Parts: sequence; C-alpha cells; structure tokens
Amino acid sequence: MQNNKRSPIEIIDLIKKANLVGRGGAGYPTGPKWEEMWKKNHKKIYIIVNGSEGEPGTAKDGYILKNHLDELIEGIRIAYLVFPNTLKIYVYLRKDYFDSYHKIIEEKSQGLPLIVFREPGGYLCGENTVLINSIEGRRFEPRRKPPYCSEVGLWGEPTIVNNLETFFRIGQIIKGEYKNTRYYSLSGEVDNKGVFDLPVDATMGEVFRLTNNKLKNTYFIQVGGGASGKYFLPSEIIKEKASIGTAAIIVYDSTKINLIDLMKEKLDFLLAENCGKCTPCREGVFRLIELVKEGKILEQEAIDVIENMLNSSFCGLGVGAGESFTSLWRKKDQIWKK
Repeated sequence: MQNNKRSPIEIIDLIKKANLVGRGGAGYPTGPKWEEMWKKNHKKIYIIVNGSEGEPGTAKDGYILKNHLDELIEGIRIAYLVFPNTLKIYVYLRKDYFDSYHKIIEEKSQGLPLIVFREPGGYLCGENTVLINSIEGRRFEPRRKPPYCSEVGLWGEPTIVNNLETFFRIGQIIKGEYKNTRYYSLSGEVDNKGVFDLPVDATMGEVFRLTNNKLKNTYFIQVGGGASGKYFLPSEIIKEKASIGTAAIIVYDSTKINLIDLMKEKLDFLLAENCGKCTPCREGVFRLIELVKEGKILEQEAIDVIENMLNSSFCGLGVGAGESFTSLWRKKDQIWKK
C-alpha cells in the first residue's frame, strides 16, 4: 500500500481536503463522518461497503467491480488502516454482482477480516438500516433514526456504511489520483449510453456534451435514480447540476412515451419493492395504482396522494417517490404539450 506511512488522521485529512461526499445518494461528507468515528476510538466497529445498487438506471458500482476492482480493494484496505479495531468488513453486493465477483474479491482481499455478503432482498436493502437488518437476518424494513448507524449499527455496534464508489474514490485520493470526478450512469433515449467519469459539478448540459449526445426538444430527463429521481425539461438542464442522488440520468422522449405508461412503470416497481411498514407509502402506492386503472391519474386526487407520501412516509422510498412524482406532475403539461 502506498499509504502505509500515513497515520489515520493524515488519511482522514486528505479525504476532507478532497471534499469527498458519499456516492450512494445521500451525499454526506465522508471525511467528517470518518473523523467523528475515529475520534471516539471505539473498541470494536463494523465497516460495510454498500454495493446494493438497486436504484433503476444506476450502473456505476457494477462498472467499478468490472473495471477497477483492485482500486476498490485498495480503498477498503485504507479504511481498515484508519479503523484497525474493525471486527468485520462486509462487502454487501447485489445478487448478480455477488455471483460474478465474490470469489475474486475474497482472493484479492487476503489479510482483511472481510466477508462478501449476498443481498437477500431488493431495492430497499440499499438503505443503510435495511441493509443492516438484512445482514442480521431481520425483516427488510428501515429502522428509526436516531440512533444512527455510527452509534448503533450492525449487531448493536458502531458501524460505518459507505457506498462502493466512495471506497474506490478514497483509494484514488490517497494515491493522489483523484480529480474531483464521479461516475454518471446515462441511459434511455440517447445514442451514447454507459457509465462516464465526469466532474462532480457538471451540469446536465455538460454531461450531454461530454458524452457526445445531442439534446432534443422532445426529451425530458430524470436525474438521481429511476425510483426517486426528479424530472427536468430540456430548457432546465443547461445549468442544472447532474450530481444528484446516485447521478443516474434517464432520458425519455415525450413522443415515445406518455404519462400513464411512465407512471405505471414506476408504480409497478414501487409496489414490488415496498416493505409495507408505513401507511402513507404502502397505501399511497396502492391508491395510485387504482387511480391509474380507473383512468383518474390526471386528477387532483393523485397529487394529493403523492404529497401525503412526500410529507408522511417513514423512509426514503415514499419520500423520494413523492418528490419524483411531484416534479413530473408539475411539468406534465410542458412535457406533453397539447
């Protein structure tokens, strides 16, 4: 390791100076998060590398596993150097990622107290507390916060949970190779699809330009993830930041899809992935599906249900869905011009 002469606090300072934020969607600053944990000097902690990647349209973690596995392992080793009291490091992978990479990760991570864990659930397991519940064999539903994972996490012990890309970027930072970039997943009605390493402050307009994609007037764009991302018009993306959520960008063409079909697609996903814990989200999704079947999705009742999900849901699934559908609803007349 090139960083073996650096102390834990020197490593943390480098991460702070790089202004690295988590790449899993929440965007919490990584350096201060690690520093707070390090200063408490817990006798035992857990580290979890979150590679669940269940947000539709997001493909960056799979790209890293395929193309930069050594750099990812280096970032995990750095975390273990900072936190030598770590009992176990869990690399938590989506089912297909686990099947493809668990053996090679185990081989490359010799010397680390590391377990590659196969995600047993779906979309919700990407949320930190649901992820922890699933490792413990509990029901796949979120926990109330506080206490936070850094205080009471896996098996009741302090736990660091960071996205897989975050560990990859930490490896770059310590090697002096980090260039203030992040991965953007671009899909949908564009010619040049894929995962692209671009500046963290790139606008959506710059993402189109840097990936050699043309922006059409009939496009509308969902940014942040397919279940919780917000929608933008072509006129808005020139200055709008693309680094939202998981930085997944899905491009739609209003001449090829209508509002009903799009909402059906999203609602089917939310229904399948709903944990059923809280009434606003559980009943809200069910009622929206009923409104679609009744042909009433364009009426005010739909937005009332959505706003209730936004304001009252227990976890990010209902809140994210509420924000996503609200942004789509408010722009529907501009997207599908009469």
